[in-house]
Amino acid sequence: MKHPLILLLFLFPITTSAQLHLNLQMCREMALENSKDIEIAKQTRQKASYETRIYRSGYLPKLSAVGFGLYHQKKYDYSLKGGYLPSYKPAADGQLKPDLMIDPSTNKPVIGADGNPLFNSYAFLPDIKLEMNLRGVYSAGAQLEQAVYMGGKVKKAHQMAKLGEHISIENIRYNRSKILLETEQAYWQLMEVREQVLAAEKYEEVVRELVKNLEDSKEVGMATANDVLKAQVRYNEASLMYQKAQHGRVLASMNLCRFIGLDLRTELHLQDSLLDVIDPEIWHLDSAVSQRPDYKILQGEMDVKAHQVALSRSDFLPQVGVTAGYTYSGGVKLNGEDEKGASFSAMASVKIPIFNWGEGRNKVRSARAEEEISHLNLEKSTDLMILEITSTRFNMQDAQTRVKMTNKALEQARENVKISTDQYQVGMENLTTLLEAQAQWQEAWSQWITAKSNLQLSASAYLKAIGQL
Repeated sequence: MKHPLILLLFLFPITTSAQLHLNLQMCREMALENSKDIEIAKQTRQKASYETRIYRSGYLPKLSAVGFGLYHQKKYDYSLKGGYLPSYKPAADGQLKPDLMIDPSTNKPVIGADGNPLFNSYAFLPDIKLEMNLRGVYSAGAQLEQAVYMGGKVKKAHQMAKLGEHISIENIRYNRSKILLETEQAYWQLMEVREQVLAAEKYEEVVRELVKNLEDSKEVGMATANDVLKAQVRYNEASLMYQKAQHGRVLASMNLCRFIGLDLRTELHLQDSLLDVIDPEIWHLDSAVSQRPDYKILQGEMDVKAHQVALSRSDFLPQVGVTAGYTYSGGVKLNGEDEKGASFSAMASVKIPIFNWGEGRNKVRSARAEEEISHLNLEKSTDLMILEITSTRFNMQDAQTRVKMTNKALEQARENVKISTDQYQVGMENLTTLLEAQAQWQEAWSQWITAKSNLQLSASAYLKAIGQL
């Protein structure tokens, strides 16, 4: 079922002035609903499920309805010539023996003029006429087929289909983690530029206030025109910085809208805040590489290749099948009589490959080579995955340290601005030093914001690397 927020957006289309309040979880769910990659992965999963059912049906018999019809215009006329047939009589052992004419003087059969023995009696067979009509021949029935032994092909094909289904499930996880990482990156980027806008705006206000004070002081002769110009130059820089930050916020908002399926002009209001800490439980999560969906995909592909070896071998093993059928046929007329009726038939077939010029052996070798290639790919990818996990964990540690350092630097810069302002007001420090202190304060603030954003991004990257995103 679609997310309620998605249905709401569908019913009430967003306009250029639309505003939407979102948090990270809502953005994650909307991104998953909007992703075409996720939809493709789900359809692939459904396809794999259907293929598993297809190969599972190979264990079961197949029932078919069969039939045919024939119309043949020509009639066939045949004639069996008759004649005299010799007769037989029962012997003492109960068997039939020829009733030959015996010569009493020789006690041997009498030979006729044609050289053949003569019989005591003959049976007369008249000529037989046959007429066959094939106009309207038909047959209908049911046929049952069952594979008894196919060299293990049915079993291996079914097992490979089930492995393909497991791979498709992991593929959904893999695509889901990619979408979530990209969405969180866009989310935290928008959070960062939003705070950068606040920092730039505050810096602009401080410099503007300084320019105003200097202009007032110039009117009474307490500040020079050069001081005013210096402050105005810094104010122009602050204004440009603020403008760039605003533009960055608009672009970051459009980028997030792109991921979550909203109109790019939608005004987003994020309900979260950019924290300088992450959940401490993340350090204790299981980081085994076997949890990653891409690792399981490669492992599944290696298992498929292993089954492919057995499947290739099955093509060259004996195959046994049985077929049984029941048919009703008619339409064949002999001398005008329709020889219609029902009959049952059964057949067994056996195929035993004997010689194929090495085709079977080479196919098996080829399949084994593919299995070895997939095994090597898994080993190579495993090393890269372990490297990625270690790298992202170090990045997260560095980001956490960076947050602490920039926070401390911000406190020092804020205190430095306060001291410089106090000393400038009593004439113990020049304007250039004050402007530099304010710039350092703004830079420290900006770095602190970026460090907080990088910390959240590094946590997301680590969770994806260990298969927990």
